[in-house]
Amino acid sequence: MASADVYLNKIDFLRYLKKTDCTQCGIESCQDFISALIEGLKKPHDCPFLSEKEIYAFEVALKAKDLWPEVPLLTHPRPSLVGLVEINNPSPESLVLVSGNNDYTEQVLLTTLGTTISPFFVLFADTDGSTVDMSMIYKILTAERIDKVIRETDIQEKTKKREMIIPGFASSLKADIERLTGWQVIVGPVCVAELPLFLAESWIPPGR
Repeated sequence: MASADVYLNKIDFLRYLKKTDCTQCGIESCQDFISALIEGLKKPHDCPFLSEKEIYAFEVALKAKDLWPEVPLLTHPRPSLVGLVEINNPSPESLVLVSGNNDYTEQVLLTTLGTTISPFFVLFADTDGSTVDMSMIYKILTAERIDKVIRETDIQEKTKKREMIIPGFASSLKADIERLTGWQVIVGPVCVAELPLFLAESWIPPGR
């Protein structure tokens, strides 16, 4: 069975390096170092400028595909949970992530969140079971649907921050969501595997 594009090639690894081209890793440029990481020729700890948290975030992003369930090339929507999921006993200060209610999308996101003990609130908006990319193409994921899942859950009673992170594919909704909900919107990465890098300072490894 053909596999769906999970956009691993969209991860902007270079964004998370200092880009000094210092050669201390034994590679001539940071871009070449990223290529060596992806090919398995170098390890994140070979970069002297990465913190312990950043090293772990790189490790998770690089092995994400091996952790995820197999995602087949979809021809039909696959609806799953709509609503709020709490990860690792979140507090009123915890981050709020937003995604769609495609079954595979939810599995991939929750598997990725399983690589950290950091707490999160996750809001799954109703996309009629379509993935985020397809729901944007067909205009299924809207500010109104995100506002609806906020109103139909008790998230506003659980968080003080009124701030959410939306998938990169939904970036065009930012202004409409902010206007409709009153929440601040942060545009996250396109690929779920980039989340550990995007949130490296908050991505605490299990056992810490």
